[in-house]
Amino acid sequence: PLHVRQGEDRNWALRLKLIRDFGADKKWLTSPVQRANHTDASNGGIHVFIDFSNILIGFQKLLTQLNRLHPNQRAPLTNISFDSLVLLLERGRPVAKRVLAGSSGLAPSPPAFELAKAIGYDCNILDRVYKAKELTERQRRYKARAPSFGGQNSPEGGGSGMTAAGESPTHAPEKWMEQGVDEILHLKMMESLVDIEAPGSTMVLASGDAAEAEYSDGFLKMVERALKKGWNVEVVSWSELLSSQYKRRAWAQQWGGKFRVITLDDYAEFLLDT
Repeated sequence: PLHVRQGEDRNWALRLKLIRDFGADKKWLTSPVQRANHTDASNGGIHVFIDFSNILIGFQKLLTQLNRLHPNQRAPLTNISFDSLVLLLERGRPVAKRVLAGSSGLAPSPPAFELAKAIGYDCNILDRVYKAKELTERQRRYKARAPSFGGQNSPEGGGSGMTAAGESPTHAPEKWMEQGVDEILHLKMMESLVDIEAPGSTMVLASGDAAEAEYSDGFLKMVERALKKGWNVEVVSWSELLSSQYKRRAWAQQWGGKFRVITLDDYAEFLLDT
């Protein structure tokens, strides 16, 4: 079970843990000056990108496990401590860019959105749409091995995902979903790569998603582009949502220590908003 901490006690305990875990950032954590609306692109400031839906979904999954609920059950909707999340991501370091993307379909709307704006994040909150999402080639091959997908006996129902026997489905069943959220983050990440020729800095991505997106190549491709241009990259994710693509030893080792994964599970008790 989580050790539930309140307010200042939670913040101080988290700061002390971060000092122990990230010794290289001690000078920033012990005398933090980078706060609300503070950006410093000229001094190698970090670039932070938050896929809030991915982070919140992972948080709810963890709470479901801790409450010993069935996977199909949901734990009571609990807000995440955005202050704690930001402290973990930024660790008091100079910041050149802050971007958050998410969906307005979450209910109730997380207070994190307003706090993110107050801190200085470029917030991109989109409405969800009801549609049948077109599958990627990889998804089509996987779904083709599941005969009931999109069929009349599918628990998802009919919709444009239906195909004739033996044919690969082209679309998933219709449902409410996010559209363009990941792609906005991909665009913002690409802008950083184009605008900063000699970064000498760090890109922090709060998302474990590495799949190809609907309208872009996905986060993994963005991460690879950053690493090839000499950026340091930190992927911050819940262990359950961390793509296996990031776990490949040969892939990670080729970047010579410029890539690292930070697991949110180790800081769960500090992310519980109380």
